[in-house]
Amino acid sequence: MTAGRTAVRWWVLLWLLACCGSGIAGVQRLAAGVYVVQGSVGGVEASNRGAIGNSGFIATPAGTVVVNTGGSYRLGRELLALAQQTTGQPVVAAVITQARPEFLMGAAAFTDRGIEVIAHADTARLIAQRCHVCLRRLQQTLGDDEMAGTRLVEPGRRILGSESIAPGGRRIALLHLGAAQTQGDLVVIDEDSGIAFAGALVTRGRIPELDTVGHAAPWRRALASLATQRVRLLVPGYGAPGPPSPLIEATDRYLGQLEREVQAKLDAGEGLQAAQDEVVMRDWRGWAQHGAFQRRNVQLQYLAAEAAWAAGGAK
Repeated sequence: MTAGRTAVRWWVLLWLLACCGSGIAGVQRLAAGVYVVQGSVGGVEASNRGAIGNSGFIATPAGTVVVNTGGSYRLGRELLALAQQTTGQPVVAAVITQARPEFLMGAAAFTDRGIEVIAHADTARLIAQRCHVCLRRLQQTLGDDEMAGTRLVEPGRRILGSESIAPGGRRIALLHLGAAQTQGDLVVIDEDSGIAFAGALVTRGRIPELDTVGHAAPWRRALASLATQRVRLLVPGYGAPGPPSPLIEATDRYLGQLEREVQAKLDAGEGLQAAQDEVVMRDWRGWAQHGAFQRRNVQLQYLAAEAAWAAGGAK
């Protein structure tokens, strides 16, 4: 590449980062060919343009694989441009780690360019079942201009379990550890570098949100399986990357305490309302989205524990 072309390339990248406001942030190199783009750990609001959670780039000899596509068509286009400017290669595939709007609403920007979008089959099912509601909420919060062009698209490739892809010979594992936060959670592991993108399965500085699975035990089992993988650096779905053990343990510690405190309320004969009022888990009050997620987490965990108790009593 000539010096003139290099200068133009970096001028375009700087312009892109400047024009993105407080939405898509800068890219951080984690290893040769592996990058993370960190989003907000908070909720969707106009100031962050819906750029919630983390995305990633893995450069392969055949092109770049993007992990998670952003929260709108506009953010998806910005990720595509940033990926190509960062790696110098076209994007050849995108992986959605789970059916979270911040990870999938940008997928149309990829499919419009003929780029394959990969997800677990259960993620595709959840997108079809519920994501139209999320889209309406995003349009109400961010407005028609920010959400222009955003639409739901079906992943072109749906996997049923754990698989690997190897564009240009670089092996990338798509690891399904069972239903955990959602039924279709995937962990993306670049085997060359030992870097894993865990999506919403692991959080940092943000309350884990019980979702469609609805209770902590399967999630904790998935985390235990993740801890056995050969991973050098872990990119959580929210917050900064770091060594895997402390990140996995922090998420598991929250879920474990949620389980214990809710079970104690049920065993004491306290109702759901009392549990929601009293299981506040003060050690996590400083984490983002505590006010938004905590009461619903207690509700889902209580209902799951109550159902397990009732099923046990019926035997």
